Amino acid sequence: MFSREIRTCFVTGGTGFIGSHLVDFLLERGVEVRCLVRRPSNPGWLDGKSIQMIQGDLDNTDALREGVSGADAVFHLAGTLAAGNREEYFRTNAEGCRNIGRTALDCSKPPDVFVYVSSQAVSGPSGTGGPLTESALPVPITDYGRSKLEGENILHNMKALPLVVVRPPTVIGPRDREAFIFFRLASMGIFPILNRRSMVSMIFVDDLVKGVWQAAESGRIGEKYFIANPIPLGMTQLPGILGKALGRKVKGVFIPRPVLAAAAAGSELWGKVSGRMTVFNRDKVNELTAFGWVCSTRKAKAELGFMAKIPLETAFVITADWYRENHWLK
Repeated sequence: MFSREIRTCFVTGGTGFIGSHLVDFLLERGVEVRCLVRRPSNPGWLDGKSIQMIQGDLDNTDALREGVSGADAVFHLAGTLAAGNREEYFRTNAEGCRNIGRTALDCSKPPDVFVYVSSQAVSGPSGTGGPLTESALPVPITDYGRSKLEGENILHNMKALPLVVVRPPTVIGPRDREAFIFFRLASMGIFPILNRRSMVSMIFVDDLVKGVWQAAESGRIGEKYFIANPIPLGMTQLPGILGKALGRKVKGVFIPRPVLAAAAAGSELWGKVSGRMTVFNRDKVNELTAFGWVCSTRKAKAELGFMAKIPLETAFVITADWYRENHWLK
């Protein structure tokens, strides 16, 4: 198994949940890190870290060029999980890929590898059959998934780009706000069951960023990799797992789809009125109620040597402890 030498890198999305953990991992390995940051005065989880902050966004070609120039690797994580409409998703998640991909190719020395952190949402649900592989025809069922797929396609069509795509499933860990709502509900003794038969792949964030690094080091150019824990969880298992992590009894409560859809519509309306769109919307209902989100990790293991180290039950405990220590939960 070959290994690329990565001494300098450019990270987009470094202020976010996964991106900030990736930055921590890179710094621990002695890699020189540059990060695209909208507001360096408010760097979020990057505050105090030994990195070069480059002010700008995915529409700022000068900022992208400064970040990419001379970098051995590009890690593109920036995107949006919550948007008011389809156009907003595609503007950030698809056209953002076009901008940074073109900039990388226009440099006098393009990077040795360009890692795009996409999403399992690209593939669509696995149904009640076996786990999906990377070769399965993508059938995304949300605008978010469709926009991430379009981003993948845009980058794949840049034939000279040394692209490696990583598709994570649901990610949990410290700093995560998307899954926090489920921990918060569980801390009150309830967990919503949206599909009793659904199985889902998940991964702890520390395992994910290690997998992203392995994809950068030894991933085959032009290939896609699911980076996940190989053991999926059933939705009906989650109340018990969360209960153990939180040290209390958690009851699973089935939520019918019409009730969930009504709540999602209310969430959308609040987002439009407040100007702060939430991840929970009517499009998300399709994802939450689907039959299965299970992906295969065989390719990542065979080609990257990737193996998740943290059992998911342990990941829930670590995450719950962090929420308490940082006063997100009582």
